Amino acid sequence: MKRRKTDRSEHGSQFPPKRRSLSKTTHLLVAMGDKLMDEKRLEQALHHVVKTGVQLTRSIQGTLRLLDDTGTRLLTSARFGPSVHSRGAPAFKVGEGFIGWVVVHNSPAYINNARSDPRFVHRKGQRWTPTGLMAAPLVSADKCIGVLSVARNDDKRYSRLDLDILLLIGQLSVPHLEIARLRRLNESDPLTLLHNRRHIDTRLPAEIHRARRSGRPLSAAMLDIDHFKRVNDTFGHEAGDQVLCAVSDRMRMASRSSDILARVGGEEFLAVFPDTNSRQGVRVAERIRAGLCSSPVHTTAGPVEVTISAGVATLRKSDDEKSLIRRADQALYEAKRKGRNKVVVRARN
Repeated sequence: MKRRKTDRSEHGSQFPPKRRSLSKTTHLLVAMGDKLMDEKRLEQALHHVVKTGVQLTRSIQGTLRLLDDTGTRLLTSARFGPSVHSRGAPAFKVGEGFIGWVVVHNSPAYINNARSDPRFVHRKGQRWTPTGLMAAPLVSADKCIGVLSVARNDDKRYSRLDLDILLLIGQLSVPHLEIARLRRLNESDPLTLLHNRRHIDTRLPAEIHRARRSGRPLSAAMLDIDHFKRVNDTFGHEAGDQVLCAVSDRMRMASRSSDILARVGGEEFLAVFPDTNSRQGVRVAERIRAGLCSSPVHTTAGPVEVTISAGVATLRKSDDEKSLIRRADQALYEAKRKGRNKVVVRARN
């Protein structure tokens, strides 16, 4: 990677920011450090890093993205404020857009007129367009491991001081972010970027315990791409991988922020729905099913029509994680027997 340098973009120095409170800045940085030291709550700590970046740069939105194991895609690991992109939007590739530029050049940068900057790209699923953007690479052992970015949608302008503060937040956080990145990679499917079986083996028992302690319902759904072998045989394995990625993206878009999605087999997925009873679980699973088959998946081998079958089960007093998944799996097979491309709920053991 190139040596890090600072991009002084868009006349930021002509609009100096209002005086900051040193005591408030110090207080927020110390609080962030305390959160980062609590590794048992690492996800919340990452969220606090982004929140601190938003607060100290007087932004409205921030995102923390970490590189995947191939070093080519940026995985959203924490977010604060209204998301620029809709849930399930494809991961940024290194070199793509302003964020990707910062990673490639290993250079912090800010812009105050995003629409006119050639590095900014309008992506599918974008909810709103920032007026200003700022991003700092996260560097560990001279290698970029991710990027911390913030955004505005008003007439306020970023300055060099804003950029220095964002860099400071990133540098203070990097050792903990590297731990988070390795943990994320260990619990993610490298192709689809969904959670993997390892994550579910830890997360599902915790969700069951939480549901029982709070007295709230919990549902789970097993989902399987119909006739996926036929896709591989007809279009090739590269197209098959593209279908898996597209299905995963559509699942994210159709699900809720509280839902837990994982790839647990070749073309098989598990969705866990916290605070969701049987009727609600069927409704969410049906929304996912309808979203997946709403249009063909475009692959390098041509468009591919895709449908899925799903089985839903709701937690019972006698259930553990294995029996809950088993009942959802039985409902899935029933959906297959009934003609596929449908959702079935498992009403009995």
